[in-house]
Amino acid sequence: MFLRKSISSIVILLFFFSSNIIAQQDNVNNINIHQSETIAKLLSKHKEINKNFPLVEGFRIQIFSVSGTNSRDRADLFKAETLIKYPEAEIYIVYNSPSYKVRLGNFRNKLEALNYFQTINTDFPFGFIVIDKIEFK
Repeated sequence: MFLRKSISSIVILLFFFSSNIIAQQDNVNNINIHQSETIAKLLSKHKEINKNFPLVEGFRIQIFSVSGTNSRDRADLFKAETLIKYPEAEIYIVYNSPSYKVRLGNFRNKLEALNYFQTINTDFPFGFIVIDKIEFK
C-alpha cells in the first residue's frame, strides 16, 4: 500500500513539475502533449503495480444480513431475487462470522452510494451504506 502511494505521488509530482512537458494547442479540437520517456515509464510501472491490487477502499450498500441455519442459502436466494429486480446491479455476498451479508455496488465515494440508494430505497428501506473494498475498473 505504501509503495503504491509513493509511486502515485512521484508520478503526479513528475507530471506537474517536469520541464519536458509542453502542451501546444494546434486548433480548437486538438492538443498535443509531449512528455519525457521517464514519465511514460513511471506511468507504465504504476499501471503494472495497480494490477496486483484490484480492490480499493470504497462504499457499498448493505441490503440484507442473515445468520443461523441455512444462512448461505437464504443469502443466495435474496441475491437471486434482487438480480431479477435489478439485473444491472453488482451484488456481492460477504461472510463475516456468523453472518452472511448481501451488498451491492462499487461506489468510489459516499455521494455515489447515496444517489444509488435513493433509487432502490423503496425496495430496501432498511439498507445502509458501508465502507468496503470494491472493484475499481
